[in-house]
Amino acid sequence: MSKSKITKKFLIILAFFLLLSGSTYFAALNFRTAAAGKFQLDEQAATIMAIKKTMPAVVSIIVYDEESVVTYNVDTGDQTSEKQKVEKGEGTGFLISSDGLILTNKHVVEAADNESTAQYRVILNSGKQYYAQLIGKDPINDLAVIKIFDKNLPYVNLGDSDKLQIGTTVIAIGNALGRYQNSATKGIVSGLGRSIYASDQVGNAESLDNVIQTDAQINLGNSGGPLINLDGNVVGINVAMDESGSSIGFAIPINDAKPVITSVKQSGMIIRPRLGISYVMITPELVQDKNLPRSNGALISSDGTNPAVTPDSPADKAGLEEGDIIFEINGIKLEGKNTLLSVVQKYKPGDKIGLKVQRGNKVFIRTVVLDQFK
Repeated sequence: MSKSKITKKFLIILAFFLLLSGSTYFAALNFRTAAAGKFQLDEQAATIMAIKKTMPAVVSIIVYDEESVVTYNVDTGDQTSEKQKVEKGEGTGFLISSDGLILTNKHVVEAADNESTAQYRVILNSGKQYYAQLIGKDPINDLAVIKIFDKNLPYVNLGDSDKLQIGTTVIAIGNALGRYQNSATKGIVSGLGRSIYASDQVGNAESLDNVIQTDAQINLGNSGGPLINLDGNVVGINVAMDESGSSIGFAIPINDAKPVITSVKQSGMIIRPRLGISYVMITPELVQDKNLPRSNGALISSDGTNPAVTPDSPADKAGLEEGDIIFEINGIKLEGKNTLLSVVQKYKPGDKIGLKVQRGNKVFIRTVVLDQFK
């Protein structure tokens, strides 16, 4: 075979392989484009389905209280005083049972000045309205339960917040700004196990541990609404936002609320086990700021309102003191998601638990019997 014929044959083969590889490349590109498009459509469909699944069980809450209103008679100079119902705040909640139990934030129901005269109007997504009864406020977390009286009501499915990972897609639903009922915003889980210090519009403040951080927009009025995943299951309760940043919201993990839900369903009230301390979970910043001897645990410390150790509490009877660090409970290390609150709430009033405590350079063990918040 001549050299020219070999060259022509080689060029034909080369052209064939180039054509084949080009077709393969464009086919792969088209496949990736189609796959990306399908993923976008699948997530959009999942988002819509999750919202449709949850929305009927999300409620708007309007809080009223009585105020004395003074009127003057300009002709006689006489003045009269009468009680009038005044709107004090708005928030969100969601039905957790078919007979009308609603979970919300404690700071939503505390918008009223006087619990004995407060009234709570609940508006369902269907437009149906009720007045609700306050069942109880959680003594250790920003949670409360109210109840409307009806049957066969829609209610949410509860998820497992312990399975959340950073990057999980979540949706916040709530009564945005008190005007836009059941608005939905979408984002991801931006952080887990956060500790924050949050205050409401009237200046009440509290420390919250183990909260979920999300960039799903949480606006005023969203408080108490559900944070859901793409399966439409509630994984958190929207509780706060950081106004100094952009799209930095926080939610209480639903697993931290499950003991409240269980106790209300079983006993008709919120029963929480009490250790009897104020504390802050240790962070690297706290270690450096206070020159602490260890990098994990719960530092017993007054929050400015409550004493570090409540007199006559289980912690007091066990001899715990301000400045002690509880770093283990029944063999469970207090770090990350295992905050003191989340671990203690696994037990019931009357249960005996063992604490590993560090005081200065000394480590010791104390056994305490939990009692009940009154």
